Amino acid sequence: PQSFFYAVDAGMSIGFCTDVAETKVASRAFTIVHILLGASVVGGALVLMVQSVLEGVASRSSAVYKLILEKDSLKKAFLGATSSSLFQYPKNLVSRKEKGLLSYDEFREVLKNNGLELTDKEFQRVCTFHDPHQEGCIQYDYFANNFQGINRILPMSRPVHNKSHRAWDMVSSLFTNEYHRIYLIFLLWIGMGIIWGVVDQGWDVITATHFAVSALATGGLTAPPVDSNGILPTGPALFCGFYCLFGIPLMALTLGIFARVLVEGYIVEEELAAITRPLSPSEFHFASKSLCSTDSAIHLSDYVVLQLMRQGKLSLESFEFMKRQYQILDQKRLWLKNFDPD
Repeated sequence: PQSFFYAVDAGMSIGFCTDVAETKVASRAFTIVHILLGASVVGGALVLMVQSVLEGVASRSSAVYKLILEKDSLKKAFLGATSSSLFQYPKNLVSRKEKGLLSYDEFREVLKNNGLELTDKEFQRVCTFHDPHQEGCIQYDYFANNFQGINRILPMSRPVHNKSHRAWDMVSSLFTNEYHRIYLIFLLWIGMGIIWGVVDQGWDVITATHFAVSALATGGLTAPPVDSNGILPTGPALFCGFYCLFGIPLMALTLGIFARVLVEGYIVEEELAAITRPLSPSEFHFASKSLCSTDSAIHLSDYVVLQLMRQGKLSLESFEFMKRQYQILDQKRLWLKNFDPD
């Protein structure tokens, strides 16, 4: 048990404040190597955590852009716009569009053409939710205020009868929502450390909390006392070893998810601001002369590259290298017509 505690304590760079002192040079040398190897593993875990945060931000960005496109498509369907959309709607829906109204049949056809197939029972539930006054039609203003995405239309229409149902939904989300589950498990893990400190070590609640949190943060600021020989007893050694071995990765995962929630909204807003910001004269000149096309106009490919540069996702050097690779592949200037892998 003591060896197991040492392996976790040194390998994860916790350094519990115990009174154990290494007296042999060989032992200290081994500990140095063990700490460096453990720190490498912890560093790799941190890299994965950062990668997870970035992937979460990218997913959030895609979800926001999809929601904007869906809102635009449905607005055109309700108000009768004639311009094309990525999400098509029936061309024959003309009745009452000037008022932003759709009949139930028209509304169902719009949902169908946007990829949402509903049974008669499900569709009736959706209509009941979006037509609370039972007027026989769907009003755009009310629909838009409650719209959270095509895939959320059916779940949002589920009736909630009383406060007990709402409370149950909140409790059940702790087990069904991935993020909420992680938060719940982390809090239970912290609670386990606190209870052990109070019951087994006789600490007060604050000291036990100090141990539970600092151990998972690899601070190790509070530790169980050692015996007269400077050895941690078997019970505390086993508990601290297992508590930190599984708890430290759990804390890193929880903090990664929390960081993702904190930063993804800000990053998405910055991306939207960059995309919707009008072109400056210098940007127009740069895009029309220096990017993909050879004439003085800005084509879609020029615009996309410029937006990626605006968001910091593509450097000019990377673009020039990609352009050079394309020119190598397209030496005969037939790349867009024929593909020859050789």
